[in-house]
Amino acid sequence: MLYLNKKTKAFTIAEMLVVLVISSIIITITIMVLNLVQGQIKSIQTIYKTNTELRLLKRGLWQDFNKHNLYFDNSKSQLLCTSEKDSVIYVFHKEYIIRNLDTINVKVFEKRLFLDGEEVNNNQVDALELYLSKEIKNKKLFVFKTNDSAHYMNN
Repeated sequence: MLYLNKKTKAFTIAEMLVVLVISSIIITITIMVLNLVQGQIKSIQTIYKTNTELRLLKRGLWQDFNKHNLYFDNSKSQLLCTSEKDSVIYVFHKEYIIRNLDTINVKVFEKRLFLDGEEVNNNQVDALELYLSKEIKNKKLFVFKTNDSAHYMNN
């Protein structure tokens, strides 16, 4: 009989339900915040990748413009960079650019070629202006080389 009058300390079902509801709300909010953070990380990674590709293109073009003689074939959409030591070929596609065997994932909206400040479509060039796609915030890339006296003597 003594055991029937003794009370056991415990939580009621109502208290346990309140704890479960509060815990589920906190977990739901945490998952939502985690999804937002993951979306931001993906966005940052995409921007970083695009900027890296753009820097690679810019660096390659600057190096090749200053080391080579430049010729553009409009029918093949190719920029041929030649010198006594080597040659580099850029092939311009709508979605990407190929530099020899490397693919550079930069979308080019429009390209303009120049020789001595005049716009040209074919043959020898000394400057290139690339208008990049909206994904790269419509950036413009302008690369040129300074012609030496041998260039003017040969022409």
